[in-house]
Amino acid sequence: MHSEVPVVDRLRPSDPPTSSNPRVRQVEAILHGTVIDHIPGHMTLKVANLLARENDQVSIGMNLRSARMGRKGVVKISGRELDARTLSRLALIAPSASVSIIRDTQVVQKFTVPMPKLFEDIARCANPNCVTNHERWASRMEVVNTDPLTVCCIYCERTFLATELALL
Repeated sequence: MHSEVPVVDRLRPSDPPTSSNPRVRQVEAILHGTVIDHIPGHMTLKVANLLARENDQVSIGMNLRSARMGRKGVVKISGRELDARTLSRLALIAPSASVSIIRDTQVVQKFTVPMPKLFEDIARCANPNCVTNHERWASRMEVVNTDPLTVCCIYCERTFLATELALL
């Protein structure tokens, strides 16, 4: 009996690209772990550096074609799922990214990076005079706008683009 799944969807990572199988994976599949997709191309390495731990097996795809974005990045981390704090940090630098949880090579959960209403102790306030930069206070940034991502420090009440902040 023949499978109803098209050949294109049954490709192995080792299958060479041809005109008959254009959807060959450009970044190797993982058995268990997390895939972060639809990363703005220029942020891919920053996301990889943010997420990767010393002994993690990480695959990175940069400037891949995307119908939705033109060019995108993909980061795959084998053997680990992201915790809430890491997802918050990811939301600050790649708010449009999507996250897939992989178990036994199957996607068991897929979601857009959740945008918290408040970033707590995730980024340093860009105001050098803010109390959080001189005292042992955890920074707290409230989301003011999501496009572009803009936050307001709860303590000094200054507003910043997310790109102006340094992650902790």
